[in-house]
Amino acid sequence: DVNLTGPMMITRAALPVMLERGGGSVVLVSSTNAMAAAPLSAAYDASKAGLNALARAIAVDYGPQGIRANALCPGWIITPMGDESMDELGAANGIGRQEAYALATSDVPLRRAGTAEEIASCCLFLASDESSIVSGTTLVADGGGQAVELTSRMFAAGSV
Repeated sequence: DVNLTGPMMITRAALPVMLERGGGSVVLVSSTNAMAAAPLSAAYDASKAGLNALARAIAVDYGPQGIRANALCPGWIITPMGDESMDELGAANGIGRQEAYALATSDVPLRRAGTAEEIASCCLFLASDESSIVSGTTLVADGGGQAVELTSRMFAAGSV
């Protein structure tokens, strides 16, 4: 309910106001899990993929009335939720939280997790007139992680 139904209901309540004002921008915060499944995370992954689809549907249905809709997919972000995951990863590997973040992002081109402020800046961009032509799409804010084809790591490491 929190990941998909809540944002859908809030958007449904906001749309009449946006229509009355002649337009607006919907930004749905999703996750990179919407595009790549994580182990034992089916419900979370599916709910985030649903947000991406919801953004596209809103863009198609309400674009003619001046309403834009986009999804934002953060990767690893330093937040309480990220910290909890890193504490679990750290405990499993005998390392601390910072080392766990470094391990989790070791294949990400920027080699670091993002910050809440960086994600807020992405949201502000998508909500602003600076992105007035952007609608029905997904902005991935993951330090380049989605650009990496992870199974090719063994070739880059010279193991072949």
